[in-house]
Amino acid sequence: MAMPEREHLSPDTVEDYFKSGVAAAFQMGTAVESVLEIDPSRQEMRLISPAQGSEPDVAAYERIAVERTSLIGRPGDWYQLTVDATSMHYEAYVLIESIVDQLEGGASFRHAVSESLSGFKDLLSGRRRMSDEKETGLIGELLVLHHALGRLGEDTAVGAWLGPLSEEHDFGFEDFDAEVKTTRSEARVHVIGSESQLQPVPGRPLYLVSVQITLAGAAAEGFTLPALISLIRTGLDRSRRAFDAALERLGWKDADADLYRTKYQLRSTPRTYLVDLAFPAITGPRLDEVVPQRVLVSGVSYRIDVSHLPFVAPPAPLDDYCEDHA
Repeated sequence: MAMPEREHLSPDTVEDYFKSGVAAAFQMGTAVESVLEIDPSRQEMRLISPAQGSEPDVAAYERIAVERTSLIGRPGDWYQLTVDATSMHYEAYVLIESIVDQLEGGASFRHAVSESLSGFKDLLSGRRRMSDEKETGLIGELLVLHHALGRLGEDTAVGAWLGPLSEEHDFGFEDFDAEVKTTRSEARVHVIGSESQLQPVPGRPLYLVSVQITLAGAAAEGFTLPALISLIRTGLDRSRRAFDAALERLGWKDADADLYRTKYQLRSTPRTYLVDLAFPAITGPRLDEVVPQRVLVSGVSYRIDVSHLPFVAPPAPLDDYCEDHA
């Protein structure tokens, strides 16, 4: 892709470069040689400009680095400014564009970088959205929590939410435990992150709750993660502080809400699977039976496709949230 000189890229165009998966480079400056490189594989944007004057001091900035380097086929030394553009593609582009504008106006590279960085507090603070996997998992747990609030009341429902406490299972209801797994795929394929996630507590039934979400686009029923959090908060009074503390433990920050713009909707009605002796779970006791020198095996993680397994009607409060039975 080629960009006409000094044409300002729209947010959609910047996203297209990253989605293409192909590295791109083009000249941004007219009066000063300034090359913008977009590297989708590393989620980086780089600005390359002649190394004139002293090097900018960016040591305090988590997502920005500058090095003095030489380039094949280009005489002299060059400054390479690298921006970690993860989840902030357009913001990174605007920052680099601002630096180039300063250079075009006659500023030194050090001054151009310093002046431009001062106007990008969000980028400098190293704000990062949680990974897609964590966002997806949190959405699934919050959907179940929102339903439980309507059935159990806030004290019981929020108290039953154990996921943020790093307990083995996401919910501990009165008569059973539930492990919520959420996927964006068409099949009900879920990642099990440890050998204990699907290990029932003695005397308590364990159910795997399979939630499928998909992109909503402009659908009226679509929701973002911040919208879902806000919806739950409106129904809380006494448990608001406990809920906020739980979100914080999971990596959520209200100040970063604007980073979560994707809208989702349920792809299908959630299903519930009883984790019994016939369920294909990899657990500690099962590994003990078949793995020699079992003590040396750790960090068990695996994928499971429950699409064609028989599902069951779960007990209350999930009985009217999930499909009845296979």
